[in-house]
Amino acid sequence: MKEIIMVQLCCLFRATIAFFAVFILAASITVNPAQARADSRVLKADAFILSLINDIRITVEATTETNDERKAAINAVVDTYFDVDGITRFSAGRYWRAASNEQRVHYAKQFRNVLVDTASRQFDQIKGLTFIPTISKVRGDKLILVGGIIQDGTGALPDVEIFWRVSAIAGQPMRVIDVQIENISMLKTQRDENEAIIRRGGGSFDALLQSLDERLAAMATQ
Repeated sequence: MKEIIMVQLCCLFRATIAFFAVFILAASITVNPAQARADSRVLKADAFILSLINDIRITVEATTETNDERKAAINAVVDTYFDVDGITRFSAGRYWRAASNEQRVHYAKQFRNVLVDTASRQFDQIKGLTFIPTISKVRGDKLILVGGIIQDGTGALPDVEIFWRVSAIAGQPMRVIDVQIENISMLKTQRDENEAIIRRGGGSFDALLQSLDERLAAMATQ
């Protein structure tokens, strides 16, 4: 059963770059008071993630929103909490360096469109999930892992461990750069898939662009 929910979450995360859709919570956030938070950066990172979750929950619960309004709200969350530029570059893999400026602009636009469109369509699939913070870890001077458990409020699905990778560079705003589910990096998984598409296309970055264009076109007909 745990493998099933992992597959479901991984597919959803990859479709949304692991970053925002799963944090839509129908239940209240529970904070574990027993944890020691000696590092002020850890306290800030914990608060940052809880703020992200709250903002997305507000978006989900705004049932009167049109699809366009929901997409606008998702875009606002993405810009506030995620390192969009860094995620975009990394997700394209080693082929990013060889891509032309025009190809990069095209990719960044369509990549984001796919993320937002997918997230707006899949909100209802993860209602009832709750994020319970567990432990956070400092990784050097620039990274903090904010850990937690995803729980199904109905008890029908097993708990899943999750870690948010938060960039915490001095003098810069915190941003989410990746999410790990059961020790699997969603961003690296997406990068591997994108690189495979390019390789199948003979090493052409245009193969990835075509894949995104086709995916968006298919979404438009659904």
